[in-house]
Amino acid sequence: MASRTRTRRDSDVGEEPGARTSLSASETAHKIERRRVSEFVNLVRGPVAALSTEQNLLVKRDLLESLSRRAVCWMALVLFVSVFVFEFGYWIKTSDIYLLFRVVWIFGLWGMAAPMAIYLLKKTMALPKHAGVNAVEQMHWAWAALVVLTSVWWAAGSFGIKPPFFPAHGDSHIIFHRNFFLRLTLICHVFTVLLLAPSLRATLGSLVLGTIPFGFSLGEILLFKLPAVLESLTAQLIGYCLIAWFLCYDQKHACVKEVILEEARSRAEAARAEKNQLIAAISHDLRQPLTTLGLKLNYIERNIESTRLAEDVSIAQRQVDAMEGMINGTLDICRLESGTWSVEIQEVVLPSLLHGIVVDMQPLARAKGLKLRLHSRPYLTHTDRHALDRIIRNMVTNAVRYTPSEQGGKKGHILVGCQRRGNLVKISVWDNGIGIAEDKQADIFKSYVQVDNPERDREKGFGLGLSIVQGLANLLGHKLDVDSTPGRGSRFSVTVPFAGRIPPELLEVQTVESGDLDLTNMVVAIIEDNSDLRTEISMRLIEHGCYVVAGESSCDVIEQLRIEALATGPHFILSDYRLKNEDGVAAIAAVRAATDASIPAILWSGDTSSAVLKKVTVSGIRLLSKPVSEKTILTLLAKHKPSTEGE
Repeated sequence: MASRTRTRRDSDVGEEPGARTSLSASETAHKIERRRVSEFVNLVRGPVAALSTEQNLLVKRDLLESLSRRAVCWMALVLFVSVFVFEFGYWIKTSDIYLLFRVVWIFGLWGMAAPMAIYLLKKTMALPKHAGVNAVEQMHWAWAALVVLTSVWWAAGSFGIKPPFFPAHGDSHIIFHRNFFLRLTLICHVFTVLLLAPSLRATLGSLVLGTIPFGFSLGEILLFKLPAVLESLTAQLIGYCLIAWFLCYDQKHACVKEVILEEARSRAEAARAEKNQLIAAISHDLRQPLTTLGLKLNYIERNIESTRLAEDVSIAQRQVDAMEGMINGTLDICRLESGTWSVEIQEVVLPSLLHGIVVDMQPLARAKGLKLRLHSRPYLTHTDRHALDRIIRNMVTNAVRYTPSEQGGKKGHILVGCQRRGNLVKISVWDNGIGIAEDKQADIFKSYVQVDNPERDREKGFGLGLSIVQGLANLLGHKLDVDSTPGRGSRFSVTVPFAGRIPPELLEVQTVESGDLDLTNMVVAIIEDNSDLRTEISMRLIEHGCYVVAGESSCDVIEQLRIEALATGPHFILSDYRLKNEDGVAAIAAVRAATDASIPAILWSGDTSSAVLKKVTVSGIRLLSKPVSEKTILTLLAKHKPSTEGE
């Protein structure tokens, strides 16, 4: 007995793995089947299946708002037509109850549909933004109920209209009887389907339930006397229902796609804002010490005596300049992307602008053994001077970098010129450099892309110049052209509006070459919360004769100005944007309020966020990107130095 028991147990144990395998296979088959069914359902449902809870709520709200507006239009149409039915309908007049029924019918429509529609519309508009799915669904059902009730009440009017009859032969008079009322209603269901498309329950409820009164008032007549008419009307109603179903889901899918696209746009904007914030933080934290380092190296280089040490300092200065160029280029890209690069369209004297660029670039060209020439014409253009200067300067810089001193026995040369083309002026930079392959020309305007610099040699730039050129050209609406042949050279052109020719008496342009700038007795207020940078800038300005009042906030500067009781000034305000307890815009405004509102001012910042750039743009104060060179600061101050003492 024990032996049999053990055998049976052993047998049972031996059968369990097979049973489990069979059960597992069965469960897997069921899961696969359920997944296939789910995939098919999702395929039919379309993008609705991919909605999150929040997105589903947005879709429901959009559909509810659309339904509320369209339902009001639909009811207005019903009420308008009801007046004609009341007046011209072939109503039963055999007893007072039918006359009363006629009055109750018209007043019931106007007294029920109109006030309820207005009430629900106000309630829908007042629905809180944080309302949940249940609240939205309740409002949706309320609208559907009102629509269905209105449809049923409308169709109930058939009880008071006379049954159809057939007039004498040749009588073409239209009798507004029940059958005609039914046909008119079915024809008007076209508007019902179109206007109530945001809600399948409201549309189908209106179509199906609204025909019930007709079934009682016309069923016997149509069934026994005109069965073909009954079949035709039924087929028509079914067709309307199918069309309503299709339109409803098509409109819902369109709404779902819009919500998904809006969600994608929001995520993209959030990612972009996060990227700008990251760049702004890194840029600010990097520029602060970089500005101090650049000023210190410049001072050491001017005062050092050891030749070997001077060479090391010069190398360090070049590294700082390279970092400055990279950061400034990145800032310009951020300004263009965020739309905070403001432009001022005005008449620009083209010869003066081109001459200044060529003069500035001549030392670089000579150092590389290149011949840089200018062929200009006395044209005026309509553009932003600063932006056009940046475009052409970047083109010339690019040509100098990629044009060898000699190639194929020919000396490297660059030509800057312009030609008039009707109402346009085409400004071009030609070079006989390495050229660009045709399949690579579209890539050169992308950020950080350099076609002939795989080793990322910083002497050839960072790949930002032409990207900035493209952005500025798009901003100004100027057309860019590239014509290049490998081994023969390139031509970069920008086309600007022609504004006229320069009068002959103004063709001679006077230029003044100055040596060391003299800023003696110019009072400059500096607002900078970084003590090292504040001290370094103050020392450089004092060396050039400035009287400096510096502090870490506007309150510090105002207090020092009060204590020192200066006879004049300040004549200029220099301020960092990101301060401890205020921003630079507010700090400059405070100093101006305490002294003189017309004092010129400049902001500097390493912050590249779009919010900061927009705020500075609105303030009208010029913004310099860190690191700010000593030459830039001195040049700005020289332009605003009072011509006589006391101004």
